[in-house]
Amino acid sequence: MGASLETAVNESAAAIAGCGSVSATGLGLEPLQSAVAANASALQRREFVIGKTSQSIVAGFVPDEIVEQLRAADSAHADSRAFLFAAAALKQAAKNAGRILDSVPAARRGFVLSTTKANIEALDKLVRRQSVSAVAQRQIQPAFLAADLAEQLDCRGPVQCVSAACISGLSALQQGAAIIRRGLADAVFVAGVDIISQFVLSGFNSLKSFDPEGCRPFDKSRIGLSLGEGAAAIVLVKRKLLSSSATLLSGCGTSNDANHLTGPSRDGSGLALAIRRALAKAGIAADEIDYVNAHGTGTPYNDNMESLALRSVFGDRVPPFSSNKGIFGHTLGAAGVLETVLCVAALENNLLPGTPRLRERDPVAPDSLLAKPRTATKLDCVLKINCGFGGTNAALVLEREAP
Repeated sequence: MGASLETAVNESAAAIAGCGSVSATGLGLEPLQSAVAANASALQRREFVIGKTSQSIVAGFVPDEIVEQLRAADSAHADSRAFLFAAAALKQAAKNAGRILDSVPAARRGFVLSTTKANIEALDKLVRRQSVSAVAQRQIQPAFLAADLAEQLDCRGPVQCVSAACISGLSALQQGAAIIRRGLADAVFVAGVDIISQFVLSGFNSLKSFDPEGCRPFDKSRIGLSLGEGAAAIVLVKRKLLSSSATLLSGCGTSNDANHLTGPSRDGSGLALAIRRALAKAGIAADEIDYVNAHGTGTPYNDNMESLALRSVFGDRVPPFSSNKGIFGHTLGAAGVLETVLCVAALENNLLPGTPRLRERDPVAPDSLLAKPRTATKLDCVLKINCGFGGTNAALVLEREAP
C-alpha cells in the first residue's frame, strides 16, 4: 500500500460509499461486472441518417427495454433520456451507500454532474420540429440538468457541473473530493451522463472518427472509436463516516498539452504530466500502481500517445493495463465516472479487466496490455486515466485499504 494511506485516513479524506451505472450492458452493476468477467462486448450496429445519408453505426446503446422501463417509471422525464439515465445510476449509488447517507443532512450533501452535451437529443427533435416537453428543453443546458438532478436527491449543498470534453468524469470526481476536503459537504453525489444523438453522431462522423466494425483499442489495425451512451454515479463521503475498510480517492492530476483542437500531443507528454501529478498528490511511487485503466478509444493517435505516456512514467515496467471501451463504447462525459466504477469493482473482486475486441496488440503498446481478464496477484492501487479534445488529460489514483 502507498505511504499516503497512513495520512489519507483522516476526517477530510474522500471515500467511495456507493456506485451505480446504466450502459450498453444494462441497468446496474451486475450486468456491467458480468460483461467485464466475460470480456464481452455490448456494442451493436444500428442505422442512422447522418446529414442526408443513411449510415450503419456500431456503438454502445442502452438497451431499448431499459429505456422503456425508465420512461414508464418517470413519465415527467420521458423525453429526457439524459435525466432518466443519470437519475437511475444515482438511485443505485444511493442504495449501495445504504444507511451512511441517513446521517448526512441535505445541507451537507453536494452534487457534481459530468456531461459534454446533457440532453442534446431534445435539440435534435426541435430542429426536426417535433414536440419536446419544457423539462426536456430545459435540460439541454448542462447546468439545469445538474440542478434538477440535485433537487431530486435533495442535495442542498454545493452543486456543480463539469463539461471538459472527455476528462469531464475524472474532473467531476476531483471536484467532488475537493468539496469534501474543504469541509463544504460530508457527502457528494458525482454523476456522469451522455447520450447518443444525431448531433453527436454528425460531429464525430465529420471527423471520420468511427471504426465501421467497432472500436479495437490498442489493436495494431485500429482505425477509430465507437460511441457509447449511459450514466454512472459514485457517492463520495468523508472517510470517517465509514466504519469498515474503504476505497479512497487519494490523488488527482490534470494537464492540457494544447496540441490541437481535437488531436492529442503525439509524444504523450501532457498525459504523463497529469499522471505524475496524480501520483505526487497520492504520495505514492509509480511502482506501487497495480493496474492502469486506460482511456483507450481505439483511434490511432490516442492509443499511441497513451502507450508512450505509460512508457514515460513507468519505464520498462508498465503495470497491467487495459481499455474497456470495447464493452460499452466511449461514453464521453460519462466515461470517467463509468470507468472508475469499473475500477472500484475490479478492486473489490480482485479481477483485472481485459480489452474486449483486441485482435493483435500494437507493438507500440507495452506488452503488459491485458487482452483478457485475470485474477490479480496484488490489487491495492489503481490508476485511471482519460484524455479529451483540446489536449486535456486527467489521472486519478484509487487505493483500497487493508481490511
